[in-house]
Amino acid sequence: MFIFLFIGVLISINSCKDIDDSDTYYLNHADDVKYVGIETCAECHQDKHSTFIHTGMGLSFDSATRQKSSAKFGMDHVVYDSVLDLSYYPFWEDDSLFVKEFRIAEGDTTHQLSKRINYIVGSGQHTNSHLIFENGYFLQAPITFYVQDDKWDLAPGFEKGNNSRFSRILNDECISCHNSMPKMADNSNFKFTEVGKGIDCERCHGPGELHVELMQTSAENHEEMIGVDRTIVNPRDLSWERQIDLCQRCHLQGLNLLKPNKKFTDFKPGMKLSDVFDIYLPEYEGGVSPFDMANHSDRFQKSKCFTEGNKQSLEFTCITCHNPHISVKMMDESVYNAACNGCHQVNKCTESRSERNKVEDDCVSCHMLQNGAEDIPHVSVHDHKIAIPMKKEDIKERGDLVGLYAVNNPNPSSENKILSYLEYWEKFDKNPFYLNQAKELLTDTENKELWLKFYYLTEKYQEAIDLGLDERELSTWNLVMLAKSYEEVNQNTQSLYLFRRAYESDKTNAQIAKELLSSLIKNGELREAEILVNALLMEFPSYGVFYSQLAKVYLLKGNVKKCGELLKIANKLEPDNLNVWLVNFNYAIRLADRVEVKKWSDLIIKKDPTRLSYQKVTDILESM
Repeated sequence: MFIFLFIGVLISINSCKDIDDSDTYYLNHADDVKYVGIETCAECHQDKHSTFIHTGMGLSFDSATRQKSSAKFGMDHVVYDSVLDLSYYPFWEDDSLFVKEFRIAEGDTTHQLSKRINYIVGSGQHTNSHLIFENGYFLQAPITFYVQDDKWDLAPGFEKGNNSRFSRILNDECISCHNSMPKMADNSNFKFTEVGKGIDCERCHGPGELHVELMQTSAENHEEMIGVDRTIVNPRDLSWERQIDLCQRCHLQGLNLLKPNKKFTDFKPGMKLSDVFDIYLPEYEGGVSPFDMANHSDRFQKSKCFTEGNKQSLEFTCITCHNPHISVKMMDESVYNAACNGCHQVNKCTESRSERNKVEDDCVSCHMLQNGAEDIPHVSVHDHKIAIPMKKEDIKERGDLVGLYAVNNPNPSSENKILSYLEYWEKFDKNPFYLNQAKELLTDTENKELWLKFYYLTEKYQEAIDLGLDERELSTWNLVMLAKSYEEVNQNTQSLYLFRRAYESDKTNAQIAKELLSSLIKNGELREAEILVNALLMEFPSYGVFYSQLAKVYLLKGNVKKCGELLKIANKLEPDNLNVWLVNFNYAIRLADRVEVKKWSDLIIKKDPTRLSYQKVTDILESM
């Protein structure tokens, strides 16, 4: 039976003439075809493997070792976050890498916490970022080494008061771009059961199980095959659209909106990317778009070389210039110039000979200028919008915001477009323009789930409730938004019911777990809260908020000693968390410790005066 199956596959290969863009064309698109790993590929393709492992992709992700790290270390490499008044010091202890977080006040160290780094992400061409792997979850450390500027600084997205310290949990969207395809726990976007060490062959060629089995069972025949091998994807056999989709799966950074019932790990080479998710970017008057580090694909597709080169047939794509198996550091510049000269003969250049001699007739130097990225500090990359260089005074300034557009889908659905405006406002930019656009588009739809998100984001909680949604049909996050809406109008029993449903659908989402725990305590369900939080501390042992919530449960149950023990842990893990401070404040009241009551109340009022008033504190102190 097994041999018969693969004879059928072999026949389909030999009889294949034309490439079909449908997902069913490549046999390794099937859900049950397994990834085999880079070492299996190397058994037959040692020549490709030996060079690929030195590329940016091959070096993208690995264990935190001295060999992997591109960083410099020493006491002169301390990063200071002036907003949070926290400092970070990276250091080695034997062969283990650590990041120490500390605060100094009036000459004394008032806070200190060290975390061991398990993985380094980034090839070292631009950056090394640092990840903690704990119980199947990746947590990003708050500092990055920026190779081009040879310095440590806050990690991308952690600047300007957005430092989440060691609590940012990464999901499959992040890891599936920076690494080989991961395996996830059931119904989870956050918990990993298997991770590789670097982007591998199958990210561009698809799962290799069928191809390996075919080669092993038909080794004597495979050299005689003609046409396309449908068990594996060779990107050169794809249409230019599918080639671009393959590259922009990761080399296009924007708002990624999954299609219904899809996951980021569903995309395989040769598929139409917009069948899995759309990628949205802001559009401005004059066509001047943001220059972000990972927007190679969008910038490239704006080039006249690209639009003119692909009008009739496949002429010009990413792999015209880039050989994915060889590091750009090892590629001679003549390779890139040859790609240019394939269409533009040398004598077509209108620049003066003296200027051309300065750059040795290197096209890239003039037509793909290297600039600093807008989204990531200390990083400079070539602009992939190939263009004739302009004088500084002729360069257009970015005009007014026009809207969002899906780079990989010229005709997104109206509902997807509405969702893009809502999520872009929620995740990236609080410009009211996005909510206004969403509201305008919403007038033409009766999609209640989109209205739910709009009402929730605009804090119209009663309107969200009045939609009359059937919670049995809601997604996990829609359940959370509806639950939060009930909570905001003090319908706590219904809110708790919905939080329970949301948590049951995804027990690996720390944010949902935190909401449920808070709701249980608010509703006086202390026994259930205690059981839940102990389970959560097994799942998320470094989450200080969970220790403080368990301390709160014990305080409400009258176990003051246990409360105090847990608060010591919570305070070390979360020295600046308002909710942790509130538990400390109530603990101090229970102990009748006037000094501690004053200390914690001052901190709380300074950070959020709406949570506590001086008059209330005075009344409490007078009653002691």
